[in-house]
Amino acid sequence: MTSLKFPDGSEVLYELTRKPVKNINLRVKEDGSLRISASPRVSVKRVEEFIVSEQAFIRRAQQRISEREEHSEIRADIFRWLGGEYPVRVISSSREAAVLEQEEMRVFTRFPERAEELLKRWIADNFVELCRKLNAEVRGSLINSGLTPPPTVITIKDMKTRWGSCTPAKGHISINIRLAPYPRQTVLSVVWHEYAHYWHRDHSARFYAFLEAHFPEYRRWNSLLKLSLIHI
Repeated sequence: MTSLKFPDGSEVLYELTRKPVKNINLRVKEDGSLRISASPRVSVKRVEEFIVSEQAFIRRAQQRISEREEHSEIRADIFRWLGGEYPVRVISSSREAAVLEQEEMRVFTRFPERAEELLKRWIADNFVELCRKLNAEVRGSLINSGLTPPPTVITIKDMKTRWGSCTPAKGHISINIRLAPYPRQTVLSVVWHEYAHYWHRDHSARFYAFLEAHFPEYRRWNSLLKLSLIHI
């Protein structure tokens, strides 16, 4: 998603898809964001000029969606994601999706009993993407420091007793999806912890010295996990 600011200072999110079409096509989605399709020959600047020219239409469509959301329910449970807490709103819609926006988690579905499944799917998809980015971040930091980490595959698992695990011989790291409610830096501390096992297989003083040399805030962020029964 790309954010675009209108002349009045308000913003809108849009997703651009390149297709062999003659015109720029615009659709307002149930979450209020835009789906745009345009030819590969049309510049992003031209696409954004078109979006701005259609602001009045976009706002009318978003208002109609907002009015439909009167048929919605704020649930008592709280959605926790990367250190934040968000109320859950279940919105009656033919579309099935979960969207985190405007400081709340919105679940679109005709069947409220499916909300939990849609939330789990959202967490899984977004946590995989988060770990992909953290993996690249850690590898880049190690390479910049002169080290060569082995090729590594990170997988996401639901584990009851470990926050993460590393199998150096296979170049495989597993990260526990139960980390999703914790701050991003706490998840990063677990990724660093598992990468450190490539150089130190135990939890010796040298292991922690390695961690603190490469991620100085390791103890601060990892300490948030100490109250749990799960271990690294």
